[in-house]
Amino acid sequence: MAQLMGIVNATPDSFYDGNPQNNLPALLKKCADYLADGADILDIGGESTRPGATPVSAGEELARVLPLIKAAHQKWPQTPLSLDTVKIPVAAEGLKCGVSIINDVSGTPDPEMFNLVKKYDAKIVVTHSRGNPQTMQTLTDYKDLIAEVKDFLAQKIAQARSCGLTQEQIIIDVGFGFAKTREQNYQLLKYLADFKDLGVRMLVGLSRKTFLAQKRELPPKRKAQTLAAHLVALQNGTDILRVHDVRDTKKIMDFYTELEGAK
Repeated sequence: MAQLMGIVNATPDSFYDGNPQNNLPALLKKCADYLADGADILDIGGESTRPGATPVSAGEELARVLPLIKAAHQKWPQTPLSLDTVKIPVAAEGLKCGVSIINDVSGTPDPEMFNLVKKYDAKIVVTHSRGNPQTMQTLTDYKDLIAEVKDFLAQKIAQARSCGLTQEQIIIDVGFGFAKTREQNYQLLKYLADFKDLGVRMLVGLSRKTFLAQKRELPPKRKAQTLAAHLVALQNGTDILRVHDVRDTKKIMDFYTELEGAK
């Protein structure tokens, strides 16, 4: 059965719900609401990775996420915590404080990150991407999108395995919205099942992304398309859905589970 990952942005500039009022009590309430609505995992992030986002220092990122990680781990010790970061110092501190998944969207985790994950017997999400948030949308030239993304992820899986990680510790993400055009994102969604033969779990992050917009809708207006895309992702073998709308996505997941069980 697929798992549900709730997105908790401890940032003032998230594309969806960044808010200068994202203080610790408000963030903990969001975590509590997500868990009550059916989230299996909480994904905490302190640096926006949307196209064009301004990078922050490791110190600033840690100041945003560590108090929440510590409080959430103390309050819900059995709930897996994921840390959305590309920085090794941030990942190291998070793992020390109870994080069990590093969600690295850089596309280029180096052996040091893999070794760090192995040291803490954690898991890592490896994402297909190119460049950085400032340059990624200029790097969308592919001769064969599906084959190139698949080959990239296969190489990263091999690199992680060479650092001692097991298949169970590796999760792939095809990187919707990362160095992809609108048409390429739809192509990835249509052929998502092609990535299942890589032999590891697959995380999908589609929630409210720009390519789902109709007539230039802003993120809060993209809910219907997001839920439809989540159903398509489930039909194509997604293992983890990373979402903003936990309650409604849980309904989609329950519906899909019942549909699959029908005789």
